[in-house]
Parts: sequence; C-alpha cells; structure tokens
Amino acid sequence: MKLNKEKHIGRVLFIVEGSRTEFSILRRIFCNLMGYSYIEKRRNRPAYFTSRQDRYSQVAVVNTRESNIRDISGNEAYLDEVFDVLREQYRFPADQSAIYYLFDRDPESNTDPALIEGYINSLANPYDNDDFYKAGQLLLSYPSIESYIISNFKDVNALRFPLGKDAKTYIGLNTDIQMNKISEDTVIKAAHAFLEYLEEEQVEYDIDAFAPASCAVFTKQETEYLSGKGFRLFSMLTLAFLQMGILELE
Repeated sequence: MKLNKEKHIGRVLFIVEGSRTEFSILRRIFCNLMGYSYIEKRRNRPAYFTSRQDRYSQVAVVNTRESNIRDISGNEAYLDEVFDVLREQYRFPADQSAIYYLFDRDPESNTDPALIEGYINSLANPYDNDDFYKAGQLLLSYPSIESYIISNFKDVNALRFPLGKDAKTYIGLNTDIQMNKISEDTVIKAAHAFLEYLEEEQVEYDIDAFAPASCAVFTKQETEYLSGKGFRLFSMLTLAFLQMGILELE
C-alpha cells in the first residue's frame, strides 16, 4: 500500500461531529502530508481557517451545530449557512463536492441505533444517493474517532472500549500516540488495521459501494457492545482515503 501524494482529488467536504480532534487529524493529513488546499469552519470559532496550496485538490471541514449524529438532518439551516459562505466567499460549492460525514458510534453521545443504521443505508455514496436528499458517505468510528489515532500507532486487534472517553484515556496513558507524529507510515498502518478488521470479521466489501459492509460492521459491533465486551476499535476514515485514491492498494 502507498500514499499517492500526486493524486488530485477535486473538492471534498467533511462534515464532522466534534470541534477539535477531527479537525486536527484532517488538517494534519491534508495540509501537512498531502499539501492540499484546506478550509475549516468550527462551530465554536467565528473565523474560517484557510491554507491555499493545491488548486486541484481542495478539502473543506465543517462541523454540525451540535455534537450529535441527529444534526445531520435535524439542523440543516446551520449547515446551509456554512455552505453559502463556502460557495460565495471561498468558491467551494458543496453541491459539487464529494461529501463525507465523520461521526462516532459512542453510545453516550449518539444514543439511537435505529437512526444510525438508517443513516448508514441512506448516506452510502460521497457523490450521489438516489434515495436521500443529499449526497454523502457516512464514516463511523467505533467507539470514536480516537480509534483512528490509536490505529496509527498501535496494533488494535485486541483493543476494545465501550465509550469514546475510554479511548481518550488510553491515548493519555500512551505517550507515543501523538497527533503531530501522524505520518505517511502511520496512515498506512491505520489502513492495514482497517483492512485486517474486515478480513478477520469476514466482512465482504466493495470500496466503492461500502454500505452493505458498513451495515455488517454495525451489526457485529452492536453485538459486541451489548454483550459487555465493548466496541472493537475500528474507524472508517480510511475508507475515504481509499475512495479518493490517495491510498492505493499495491
């Protein structure tokens, strides 16, 4: 596997749940590693951050008004305002971009499994979804986005946490896990962890049509959690990199 730093990706929009960790990961990867143009708008900051580098590869990252997956469709007015600014001030039309929704399964913050499963089925393509009013690919992390950070540095096969705060505690206890040390090698390591999970759990998948696999993962993870074992660490952020072609299987 390799990271293709010459890949032009056009426009890609990430809509995320949190207000810090997701932004730090995506800025680290797209600005520092890939050298792409980058725009971000956080709900708790009035100003937009921009970095103009590659005109052929533009990434925008925004978050929902509330840190809850329900806000994907429950608070559209806020996102519509952000999209208007992206289009009018930054020449970044969201409706002409690949869209990814990056959210946690953490049962403390996202409490409705039926709603989440519905989003898995309806948000199934970053460019077009025939049965939903907007495009987008839902990327879930179990139990939280911290799973992606950990998988950059640790072998995660045996790790299980019931809640996102448990994953954060683990990071705090392992000082070798540092956001500013995410590199080409660690991103590839996390990608191998993503593929190894699918193989070990015997989940059939198609990278470009991943919704059935995502449903299978959700079912398996819910069973693990309800049995008291906790979620097996797994983040679908790698899927976006594979779909965009910046991670290439050799």
